[in-house]
Amino acid sequence: MSGFESISNYFKRHEEQAFIVKASLTIFLIIWLREFLSGFIGLFILLFPVFFLLYIRLKAASSGESATDLLKQHITFMPFMYAEGERKKEGIAWATYSIILVNIVIFYGIELNPLIDTEFLFNNFMFIPEKPVLWNTPISAFTAIFLHGSDFHLWGNMIFLWVVGTVVERRIGWQKFLLLYFITGLLAGLAYITIHYIFMGEVGHALGASGAIAGIMGIFAVRCYFKSMVFPLPILGIFSLILPVSLKVRLNSLVIMGLFFLLDLSGGIGQISGENFSNIGHWAHIGGMVGGMTLAGFMGLGKGAIEERHLEIGINASNEGIGLGEAEHSLRIALEKNPNNSEALLHLARIKSKFTLTDEGRDFYQKAIQIVAASKPQEAAALYREYYSKYLKGVEPMLQYRLAGIFYKSKDLDMASRCLEILANSANTPPEIRERSMFQCAMVLEEMGLNEAAKGFYSHFLEAFPQSSAVPKAKAKLGKA
Repeated sequence: MSGFESISNYFKRHEEQAFIVKASLTIFLIIWLREFLSGFIGLFILLFPVFFLLYIRLKAASSGESATDLLKQHITFMPFMYAEGERKKEGIAWATYSIILVNIVIFYGIELNPLIDTEFLFNNFMFIPEKPVLWNTPISAFTAIFLHGSDFHLWGNMIFLWVVGTVVERRIGWQKFLLLYFITGLLAGLAYITIHYIFMGEVGHALGASGAIAGIMGIFAVRCYFKSMVFPLPILGIFSLILPVSLKVRLNSLVIMGLFFLLDLSGGIGQISGENFSNIGHWAHIGGMVGGMTLAGFMGLGKGAIEERHLEIGINASNEGIGLGEAEHSLRIALEKNPNNSEALLHLARIKSKFTLTDEGRDFYQKAIQIVAASKPQEAAALYREYYSKYLKGVEPMLQYRLAGIFYKSKDLDMASRCLEILANSANTPPEIRERSMFQCAMVLEEMGLNEAAKGFYSHFLEAFPQSSAVPKAKAKLGKA
């Protein structure tokens, strides 16, 4: 076996490493192109709109799609990058929005307030304070995270926090998010003052949320490494300042985070070598990002990322109806990471039931329904309806009985009676559940106006459970003394 085949086989067995290697190669390709084309940037900006519109016309002519639809697919009015195709939309990222609100209130309500001594703020609450004493030095490591030097500084940070914070918080919860935000903010500040003191020989002073946000970006790089991000590229040249129309350049988030890290590393090296005199806290960004990635690794957040990545691959391929083998492979990986992943179970059930009914497909359906029923009963009922339409069978008796109740409460008497009938007619149903199911099935059938069928169940009930407390009611329904 050749060396190339060995490497190829290795990456086939280790898909996540292959993904990271591809992202790394993309980063270096972008850096190389940036250096190679640096002399043509002005010409590129000038001619790009012409080539882009020409591409749209040619694409429309060849594909049959309208130019308007193609423009919608390729352009965005968002002037900053954002995560694309976010599936986790349930809940509100309260911690992220609260941090943004607090930063805005502090800047406009305190820092710019003419009644407040700004010099006092920076002397005591910047990290490290201009006038350090026992009381202000420890707290300044955290208060500095909420201070900003200008509107641009504030809003640039808040936009980045919104982009990455909302995505991360929905996956790790607001408590962990707040804890990691402050820890990485502390690590960022310590990294900055340490490097500054070692190489500059003096105490550094830092402020701003960018170090903590870089920490969240580091967590994003571990927990959401697979996500696609839209990087807006202005297509109208200088006119983009008036009309912010940008081309959607889609890049993997790991590539975006890697580029930011390398830019900060280059800027930080420039600062300590004396070639870069900017006030940007590059070493704070590096400290925060490395701290975030390290903490995310210790917390095992990468496992959730692998599960979610393969879940998305499997769901997308399954919904498109092509590449079902690849879809099944990815869904099984997601299921290995989390055996109770109801989405993976459901899509595997659909794949294994698509062309022919299988025992495995039935089992996947039943487990998915069982898991979903614990928190989303109406959704579980919908899944059971889908399952029953294919397999015409019930599920585990207690779950089946619960589903009958869900259908009954939602006024779906037909499905409620079917669920109860399956329980009543099955020898595997525990006696106490079978007793209740048989009597309730008769009552539901009567409510539906199916009186003859209801009488049949009442009669069967009397024969099967002559000692039941419901016997007098059944006899009354049948007109017996």
